[in-house]
Amino acid sequence: MDVKATALALLHDEIPNDEQLLDELLALVERVSPQAAGGYPGPPSAGRSKWLKVWNIVSACLFYGLLLCLVGGALLFSQGDKKPILGYSFMNVLTRSMQSEIPQGSLVIVKKVNPGIIEINDDITFMRNAETSVTHRVIGIFEDFGETGERGFETQGVDSDAPDFDIVPAANVIGAVQFHIPMVGAWLEWLNGNLIITLGFALGFILLFILLRGAFVKKPSKG
Repeated sequence: MDVKATALALLHDEIPNDEQLLDELLALVERVSPQAAGGYPGPPSAGRSKWLKVWNIVSACLFYGLLLCLVGGALLFSQGDKKPILGYSFMNVLTRSMQSEIPQGSLVIVKKVNPGIIEINDDITFMRNAETSVTHRVIGIFEDFGETGERGFETQGVDSDAPDFDIVPAANVIGAVQFHIPMVGAWLEWLNGNLIITLGFALGFILLFILLRGAFVKKPSKG
């Protein structure tokens, strides 16, 4: 005999002549506990199932997107390659000459600009020689440097004791600093020099993510 039948028998024994009260009590039992009233739990609500699917999609996109950024950043980031990507260059700060403003190891995002709009106190990145890029602050401007008709820039690291020895020709300017991200430059530099390890970790994390999803996200049983 189930709970509903038992409650019915008890209520008939206690109040056999009050059918209205009996119906109200049975309705209350069913509202409070469908299982106790002889029912069975139904399938998950459609709303909950929908949000679960959305969460699965979002979490997968975030995870794979992060891995793509890490691997892509390692492949695209190279200290020796100064060619801009969509007008932007990505540099690793190697020294402490700008430490108070741009710490060593920061990723510097540099936008290619017309040298004519650069002003004093702008931070610029330029080529000191064929292999070395430098990010320093502009402290002086020569409008006709060396009688070339082009601008020249006097620069200095904000934490350096003296200005840079050489004036920077406009042709050597890569661009103006837009913003920087501390520590990321050194991290990407390491990833770029260890691509095999980077790819190995990426594949390992993908496999781990797939295994965890299989363990914790159960597919609904049929039938």
